[in-house]
Amino acid sequence: MFTGRKTRILAGLAAAALAVGLAGCASQAEQKPEGPVEIRFTWWGGDARHELTNKALDAFEAENKDIKVVRDFGGFDGYLDKITTQYAGGNSPDVIQLYNEVLVEFADRGQLWDLNKAVDSGTLSLEGWPQDVVDTTTVGDELAALTFGSTTHAYIFDQTASEKYGVTAPAEGYSWDDLKTYSEAISKASDGKVWGTTDLSHSYQIFEVWAKQNGEEYLTADGIGFSQKTLESFWQYWADMREDGAVPSPDVSTEYLGTPYDAVVQGVVTSTFLFTNQFASVADSTPSTLSIARMPGENPTPGQYLRSAMNLTVSSQSKHPEEAARLVNFLLNSDEANELLGTDRGFPSNTNVFPAATKGLEGASAEAAKIFESVREKGSPAPVPAPVGSAAVNTMFSEYAQQVQFGQLSVTDAAAQFLKAAESELG
Repeated sequence: MFTGRKTRILAGLAAAALAVGLAGCASQAEQKPEGPVEIRFTWWGGDARHELTNKALDAFEAENKDIKVVRDFGGFDGYLDKITTQYAGGNSPDVIQLYNEVLVEFADRGQLWDLNKAVDSGTLSLEGWPQDVVDTTTVGDELAALTFGSTTHAYIFDQTASEKYGVTAPAEGYSWDDLKTYSEAISKASDGKVWGTTDLSHSYQIFEVWAKQNGEEYLTADGIGFSQKTLESFWQYWADMREDGAVPSPDVSTEYLGTPYDAVVQGVVTSTFLFTNQFASVADSTPSTLSIARMPGENPTPGQYLRSAMNLTVSSQSKHPEEAARLVNFLLNSDEANELLGTDRGFPSNTNVFPAATKGLEGASAEAAKIFESVREKGSPAPVPAPVGSAAVNTMFSEYAQQVQFGQLSVTDAAAQFLKAAESELG
């Protein structure tokens, strides 16, 4: 028991401690940042995308006074290098627009915040999201991203040129053989001045559809998902097209590897592949009337699926992940944002906001939306996230295909060598 002087000393010490504690609290209160929390959002695109995105971000800030979005945007060139450098410096953006080929790599390095945490807290909703679409951005047990605009494969036909040469473009539900017949007829009717379609043997994106139509996959989480026989059948199809003069020579085809639709715009061919979100701008680039259809060979087994054009992620370095997730939720799940963003990045994966994003579409944009909806209703399940090394494998696919085009390798040898190299790359 304490009495007298000891009691007074202890009381004094307690008062001093309380004063220090209160001073500490006051100090902490003074250090607490005033005003809205700042989060940084980075994306790539052109001027039109920047304008639309900034309008959506303005709307978000108007509804979320406690958050300010710092906008960091530019072109695609150097984009990945910039993000990588920012991560290395511990200064990555809070919200990052990221493309499929590097999603798994970022997730495996622990650089992405698990969006499941925001789902569990109620900050982020998955209502209206097809499960197979969510699965495409799920790495392991973590939701690494959500699709920020979806697209799907499509085939376009120059109806004006087809009519000029007296050839009827294939109708919906057409086969690969139908495409071959059409292409041969165009080449013959034009005396070899125009070809019926582009040589797409180099495109892993087209082969992906071909593989799915044959009950296989291009890539799986474990690596290669197709047989050598299926790859040989794909490359042989295009080799036959070259031999029959239905597609351009390899020298000409090389000019359009990345942009096959330019060959239609320039009158070199009368049909080719593109993604639905590209159709409107391509249609605006030519005086010809273009039509759009699903890929050939979609019956009885469809190979098309809703493909992520790009994704939204939250950095694991973010100091405000919940606020960042609120922005993700607004951009992906609100009618207001999707009406402002439109279909510049593709069509929304969330079925609930699809009407808002496509409101007022007409002409080529409306036709593309019909193809997208058709694939949503009857398409193939989306593949799992591409494994690490997939970007290199995609490049290899094109390189081996071109060796077949130029007669440097046979179809069989190219397929065998590609598979060996791809399996080595994927480990």
